[in-house]
Amino acid sequence: MTQATGWKPIPLPLKILSVLMLLWTVGALMNLPNLMQNGLPLLGTFVSGITALLVVLVLDFIGPLTFLFALWTRKSWGPKWAFIYLGLFILNGVVAFFTVREQLGSAQILVPTLASALFSAVIYWKRDYFAPPPK
Repeated sequence: MTQATGWKPIPLPLKILSVLMLLWTVGALMNLPNLMQNGLPLLGTFVSGITALLVVLVLDFIGPLTFLFALWTRKSWGPKWAFIYLGLFILNGVVAFFTVREQLGSAQILVPTLASALFSAVIYWKRDYFAPPPK
């Protein structure tokens, strides 16, 4: 017995999350030149240029798009992947809060960090959606 894949069987909270992740990715794309020029925090330091590009690629593009692929195709590794990349995002935000808050401001650090924590909570709540089909 196979599980249905695609948009229709996805639970509503995960549908909302997927739309928010796509918007997040578009926002990161629009902000990429600014991040490359002015830098972004990475575990307590500021990185810019190609390093900032790589951080954005991993945390804002590859991470969410890989999760969305797992969501769409109902891969059992989807929640694990999301917890790894969102965990890195949250860890980076916590470290940034204590190291570069004066340069960036609390809101610019806390909002994405709290959003990532909320995303993780929704994924954890609906993790059964990714379970393999019963045999």
